[in-house]
This record gives sequence, structure tokens and C-alpha cells, in this order.
Amino acid sequence: MKTFFKILSLAVLVIASSCQQEQSEDAKAFDAQMKETIKIHDEVMPKLSEINSMISRLETEKEKMQEAEEVNTEKVELYDKAIADLKNSHDLMMSWMENFSTTFSRTEINTGLATQDKDSIKAKQEMLNVQYKSAEEMRKAIADAIENAQALLAE
Repeated sequence: MKTFFKILSLAVLVIASSCQQEQSEDAKAFDAQMKETIKIHDEVMPKLSEINSMISRLETEKEKMQEAEEVNTEKVELYDKAIADLKNSHDLMMSWMENFSTTFSRTEINTGLATQDKDSIKAKQEMLNVQYKSAEEMRKAIADAIENAQALLAE
């Protein structure tokens, strides 16, 4: 009978440690994706001042064009679109940061998940996947808007 309990105890221990290891692997995957998501934020955040500067420059150039004797309405429309795209990409970043900070706690962002509950980790991972995809879209929108504005200003 003692041998049976030893074997049972050993089996429970092995099962418990393998479950815990699997959960910790899930938590590690969450942490890795969180770092990648924050990396996108950190890459894009400094570009907000560049966006604001470009908006001002485009608006100044547009005003000069509108004061000219012959107004090139097509070019004014291109400037309007570039300004709108820059403002939209700035708003995307601000919205993303707000959504991200309401979805995850500072602890989850800075140090990872405190829970070892597999279902909780899976739910958080799904939320992080959504935020990561949104961050990638935001990064692309910002890059495209800046590139377009730079091309207009270079003309």
C-alpha cells in the first residue's frame, strides 16, 4: 500500500510540474509578445513630434499656395489629404495607447503575468494578439503618412 501511495504521489508531482511548466511556457510566450508590442510603441512614439512638425509645415506651404495668383487646387487637395493622414495616424497612436493601458495593468506590461492559470493566460494572450496587430497597423499608418508628407515637402 505504501508503494502505491509513493507511485501516486510521484505521478501527481510529475503531472503538476508538467502542467506548471506548460503554463510557464505560455507566460513566457506572453512576455515575449508583450516585449515586441512595447518595442513597436517605443519605435513609433518619437515620431509623434515629427508628425506634428510635418502638419505645421504642410499647413504653412498650403497657405502659401492658396495665396498665389493661380491656385493649384489639385496640389492643395494633396496637402489636405497628407495633413488628414498625419492627424489620423497621430490619433491612431493616442487611441492605441489608451486601449493598451486599459487592457493591461502596469505590472503586466512591465513585469509580465502574475497568474499561472492557463485560461487566464490564454485570455490575456488573445487580448495581446489584438493589441499587437493594432500596433502593427498603427505603425504602418504612421510610416505611410510620414513618407507621403515627406514626398510632398520635397517637391
